[in-house]
Amino acid sequence: MRTTDHTLDLTLTGKLSATSRQTGLTGVLKSVWRLLRNRKAIGSLHDLDDHQLLDIGLCREEVREALTSSFFDDPGRHLTRASRNRTDTFYRSVRLD
Repeated sequence: MRTTDHTLDLTLTGKLSATSRQTGLTGVLKSVWRLLRNRKAIGSLHDLDDHQLLDIGLCREEVREALTSSFFDDPGRHLTRASRNRTDTFYRSVRLD
């Protein structure tokens, strides 16, 4: 049998099985749960003082920005990006010295 004899049929019937719908709904619920859990955890960062925040590579303004981002943006990703940028900037300045 030749490779060209095998084709992939990508027709969309418009009908989803019950399992597909349930899987999709479960994924959405998990995402929303993760966002809410992250927002709650990041809200507890307000209890830390500025030195403790700097130890984990953040400043208070970045925590505020993460919490005031839109609901569907993951605040954890925002803080991870901010911390990595701060670390990169620090190590670039050390290498130049």
